[in-house]
Amino acid sequence: MNEKALKRAALYIKDWLRFQYERGDTPGFVVAIAHKGKIVFNEAYGYANLEKAEKLTPQHLFRIASHSKTFTATAIMQLQEQGKLRIDDYAVNYLPWLGQHKDKRWQKVTIRQLLSHGAGVIRDGPKNDFWNVEEPFPSESKFKNDILESNLVIDNNTRLKYSNYGYTLLGMIVAEVSGKPYNQYVIENIMRPLGLKNTGPELEQKIEKNLVTGYSLLGPHKKRLPIVQIDTQAMSPATGFYSNAEDLCKYFSAHMAGSGKLLSDESKKEMQRAHWQAQNASVKTEYGLGLEIEYANEHRLLGHGGGFPGHITQSYFDPEQKLVVVVLTNATGSWAGHIAKNAIKVLEYFQNNNRAPKWAKYQGRYMNLWWNVDIVAVGNKLVAATTDVWEPFEQPSELEHLKGNAFKISKTDSFGSADETVEFKLADGGRVEKMIYAGSTMLPEKEYIRRMSKKRLIGQGMVD
Repeated sequence: MNEKALKRAALYIKDWLRFQYERGDTPGFVVAIAHKGKIVFNEAYGYANLEKAEKLTPQHLFRIASHSKTFTATAIMQLQEQGKLRIDDYAVNYLPWLGQHKDKRWQKVTIRQLLSHGAGVIRDGPKNDFWNVEEPFPSESKFKNDILESNLVIDNNTRLKYSNYGYTLLGMIVAEVSGKPYNQYVIENIMRPLGLKNTGPELEQKIEKNLVTGYSLLGPHKKRLPIVQIDTQAMSPATGFYSNAEDLCKYFSAHMAGSGKLLSDESKKEMQRAHWQAQNASVKTEYGLGLEIEYANEHRLLGHGGGFPGHITQSYFDPEQKLVVVVLTNATGSWAGHIAKNAIKVLEYFQNNNRAPKWAKYQGRYMNLWWNVDIVAVGNKLVAATTDVWEPFEQPSELEHLKGNAFKISKTDSFGSADETVEFKLADGGRVEKMIYAGSTMLPEKEYIRRMSKKRLIGQGMVD
């Protein structure tokens, strides 16, 4: 990646996310970006706790839910490298109590099938109101009873069927094979070697002061309720972990081939190749071993999302670009994956348009009653990107210089103002005072907000 373009993109993303936060309804979110293992962006927006008006910081912790599966899969692959298991072994070889199951198909379920969600296991047990925080997560004994009472929902090794209970079984295999409790194993063999000081496999008292408050879906009158955090007991390997964005950047950077960390490159390749393709997904989605695989334009992205009561999170890493993007939010129903993927698209746009900008003095955000637009200098032209959407550079208009402070709209859609003029009016000192876009006056963001804050009625002209 071009480093200068990366820095320009990071500056744009910082302000773009601020704009989106101010007009959205998520209490708070943190976004971090790492390139070649180095953090290049780590910003927090909003509140960790609304009731206390506690500002969110990049140091705050979130429950990262199904990110936990990536740690569990890593642990299994480490144990395979140590010769203590093979992922094509039957799970019953390590968990003999599964042999009591009346559904004999369980005898043929392999570790690989559990890792890839291809085992056909029930997703969250026969009764799972623990997700509604109405009952505790299952203890180990309760979990075993649930498994023994639940037949495979579909035949194993036929298709992708996501299962938190399947990953809970994998955690039990880690404990059985390593001779250590699961939580202890991952701390000693994953967190400590990487220096992940803000990551752990389960809710614990020492982190509560740094843990964000999670909030419910929006209710009537756009109200959200805070959610009590509970531990996940036997399901820690599937959904119990907490972390912050910086630690997750370190962790997924370690999963890149050539890092020399966590696993051999051969094990990483096995985790990162597609084992199943998701059916009926709105976008192309595949699953490897503990890793989701998605796509942004031409880029293949690996990582995982997470949904815990009051916490929606997403991490992507691009091995080709050596890039990691992490988004952590503290509200159910928020769009962490959408934010992450579109941040990657913004990064890509700046990489594809990395020539030194000639008209940087005109850059900025401009507003009027109908439109908010970002003017961005790209080489010898300007582009006009719609700020109100999550994909600002999907179809930006292009402006070519005419003379002086005037430009022509050289590229736009059929409903835009093609071939019309954009002119910047400068104040003393060269600062842009206003922009006349195809005849419509637009003011710089701060000036527009200042003037509008004084109005009680729109329609009196933009004068003080």
